Amino acid sequence: MKTSRISALAASASLVLASAAMTVPAEAHSTGIHDNCTKFNNKYPHGVGKRGAHDHGGDVTNFKRSNKIYRIANNHNSTLDGDNDGIACERA
Repeated sequence: MKTSRISALAASASLVLASAAMTVPAEAHSTGIHDNCTKFNNKYPHGVGKRGAHDHGGDVTNFKRSNKIYRIANNHNSTLDGDNDGIACERA
């Protein structure tokens, strides 16, 4: 009798822990910085572009160059680089 109660408690505890573990990645993923260009520009005032990227208008040259930051931002929210020039949230 005690063995079946212990097994039932262990199974319940496993379910609780499993459901708690499933919520962690979603919360950890939402940083907020990639939600829109206003938030992104608070950290990177002139945007972030891939190394070697050029603004289509030719006006923006002082953006941060980082393939890694650009890739993370673009994977999270592809609208940050609306003109697909390799620079996310560029502004002069």
